[in-house]
Amino acid sequence: MICDMGSILRKYKGLLIFMLVYWAICLLMQISDFRFSYIMIAWNTLLATLPLFFIHLSLLQNKRNKRIGAVLFGILWLIFFPNSVYMITDFIHISSDQLMWYKEVSRYSNKMMYSNDIMQWIKLFVIGIGVVYGLLIGMESLYIFYRFLKRKLPQGISGLILVGVSLISGFAVYIGRFLRFNSWDLIRPLSLLREVFTNINRFTFEFTLAFAGFILILFLFYVLLCKNVVRDCKLDNLDDKSKGK
Repeated sequence: MICDMGSILRKYKGLLIFMLVYWAICLLMQISDFRFSYIMIAWNTLLATLPLFFIHLSLLQNKRNKRIGAVLFGILWLIFFPNSVYMITDFIHISSDQLMWYKEVSRYSNKMMYSNDIMQWIKLFVIGIGVVYGLLIGMESLYIFYRFLKRKLPQGISGLILVGVSLISGFAVYIGRFLRFNSWDLIRPLSLLREVFTNINRFTFEFTLAFAGFILILFLFYVLLCKNVVRDCKLDNLDDKSKGK
């Protein structure tokens, strides 16, 4: 297990360094601006990173025919995966900042004005970087899971499972954002279920479906982007070989 974790850490060393640098930026922002908890955003990036490690550990356990370990890490991946896509909702933290407004310049004309407070813009940039990081690393873990499914199951069933994961994740994000539960709250399921059933309503289903659609569209874009990158790399390699000849 330790060797497996070591190999994964080496593979994603660049991402981990990026995350540490991002944490340092969040810490500096927290020191200079106490109006917002940048530590919370840094924490969310850690939670968003965990699914990538869990899915790799699950596949490594499966490769070694350790079914219990594979299932265990697979469940952990499913539990923590919503944390990565959850980060898109962190943009609500800029709603209290007035970055733009309209100023009346005449009776029939308004002029768009923008904030000159640099801290408000830096806050937007820092949150945006965290959101992009969380979404990309989440799509990477989902893509790894989907490729594993396609090797084991027909494409149609793999697609249905992907839709199911998206629906579960959409519901999990609803629970996290609106009911303020976390992944580890599953250790007290009775309290979680009681709160969910108490607060379930039409918006719950609407948000779950909308967010599941967001995940699927983002995943499709990510897959298409990855395929284009792989194709371009192959073409570059062919060009290099032809030049070498």
